[in-house]
Formats: sequence, structure tokens, C-alpha cells
Amino acid sequence: MLAIFSIPSSGKVTAVLGLVMLVVEGLQQLNQYQTNWISYRSTCEALRHEKYLFLAGAGPYAKGEQALPLLADRIEGLISQEHAKWLSAQQQPGKHDDKDAQALRLIGSP
Repeated sequence: MLAIFSIPSSGKVTAVLGLVMLVVEGLQQLNQYQTNWISYRSTCEALRHEKYLFLAGAGPYAKGEQALPLLADRIEGLISQEHAKWLSAQQQPGKHDDKDAQALRLIGSP
């Protein structure tokens, strides 16, 4: 956008802004912020759904006798799934490091 205006040395400013945007986007992709956010929001909405079912006494909570323990079990299941997904995503980069280390040992590198 700066290139449109007749600002002296706007090419340098545009290049620096482009570089900053490139670095920020690279960090976002490296840390998977968008993927994590989508996963967290999905879990949040599932928990909210369970809350409203429980409060209304609907769905699996319609019997009412064991509603509270059932709610605890279902919430724990959702949170455990979220944790497992997060843990799996965090361990994936480590797998590549292990393979690289094994390959270096096979070829005799220190």
C-alpha cells in the first residue's frame, strides 16, 4: 500500500514491512496458534453443550438419578480428548528429531 503513495524510500519501508509480516506468519505457523485455537474452541463448545443439557435435564441427563456423576464423566472425557490431541501435536516435531538422530548414528556422524 505504501508503494501507491509518492513517499521517498517507500520501497525500503515496504520491504521491511513485508519482512516483518513474513516473520510473524512464520511464527504463527511454527507454533500452530490457529490450529490450537480451533481445537480449544471446539472443546469449549462441547463443554457448553454438556452444561446446557445438564441444566435442562435433557439427553443423557434425563433420568436425573445419576446426572451429576454422568456430567463429571462426560466432562472428563472431553478434557482428556483435548489433552491427548494437544500432546500428540506437541510430540510430532520430536519424532522428526529422533529420526534425524538415528540417521546420523547409522552413517557414523557424531
